[in-house]
Amino acid sequence: MRRPRLRLFGVTLLTTGIAVGALSACDGLGPSKTYEDDATVSEKITSVRLEGDSGSITLRGRKDTAKVAMHRTIKYRDDRPDGPTHRVENGVLVLRDCGDSCSVNYTVDLPAGLPVSGEVTSGRLNLTDVGAVHVKATSGGVEMRDVTGPVDVKATSGSVVGQGLKGGPVKARVTSGGIEMRDVAGPVDVKATSGSVTGEDLKGGPVRAESSSGRIDLATTSPQDVWADASSGSVTVTVPGGPYRVSVHTGSGGKNISVPQSSSAPHHLDLTTSSGSITVKNG
Repeated sequence: MRRPRLRLFGVTLLTTGIAVGALSACDGLGPSKTYEDDATVSEKITSVRLEGDSGSITLRGRKDTAKVAMHRTIKYRDDRPDGPTHRVENGVLVLRDCGDSCSVNYTVDLPAGLPVSGEVTSGRLNLTDVGAVHVKATSGGVEMRDVTGPVDVKATSGSVVGQGLKGGPVKARVTSGGIEMRDVAGPVDVKATSGSVTGEDLKGGPVRAESSSGRIDLATTSPQDVWADASSGSVTVTVPGGPYRVSVHTGSGGKNISVPQSSSAPHHLDLTTSSGSITVKNG
C-alpha cells in the first residue's frame, strides 16, 4: 500500500512511522513518542544555517546531485508537532527545532560544498563534503570530513574532530573535550581548555595549539612554524627535515630534542609546558 504524501510550504513530506519509547528524549520524564518522515526541498539552496535546540544534525554533501533530501526523526511528548521544522530564506536552508518537550534529528543530503553556519544547543553535529564551516555546539561534539572552506568551530562540551580540511584556516575552541585534526591544508589555531590536542598530516602551517589540561601531539608534513603550549601535559612535535629554530620551556619534565637546529633557520618551533615533557623529532 502506498504511503500518503503531504505537500506543505513547497516541500514534499513522506510519513514513515510513529513509535512510542520507554523514556522521553526531551526531558527524561514519562513516555515519549517517535515520528519519522522524509522531505525534498524544491528551492535552490546556496547555504545552510543551523538553529537547533535539541537534536543531532548530519549534513552529507553529494557531488552528483543538485537536490536536497531530508530525513527527520522527531521525539516528543503530548501532541505531535505539525508541519516542517525547516524553512528556506533567500536560498538559505534553515534547520530549526520543534518546540518544547521535543527534539528533532536531521539527516540531510545536499549538493557538495555548501557553507554551514549556526548553532546546535544539545546534540551532535556531523558534516561531510561541505564548504566553509562556522558553527557552535553547546552540548555535543562536532565531526567534520572533507571540508572545502575555512573552519571556525566552538564547542562548550564535546570533542571536535576534523579530517580532510582543505579549504583554508582552521580554528577550533573547546571548553571541555579534545581536538583531533588530520589532513589539514591551511593554518591551524586550536585551543582545548580541558582536553588533549592531536594534529596529524598538517601541511600548510603555521600551527598554533594550546591545552590547559591535556597533552599536545602534532605532526607536520612540511617545514612550518609551530607554537604549542600545554599547561598540564606533555608536548610532542614531529616534523620533516630541518634545521629549525627550537625554543623549549618546561617547568617540570624532560626535554628530548633530536631535530637539526640553527639560529638562522626559517621556521621556529616554540614549545612550552608547565608540567610535562617536551619531545621534538623527525618523522
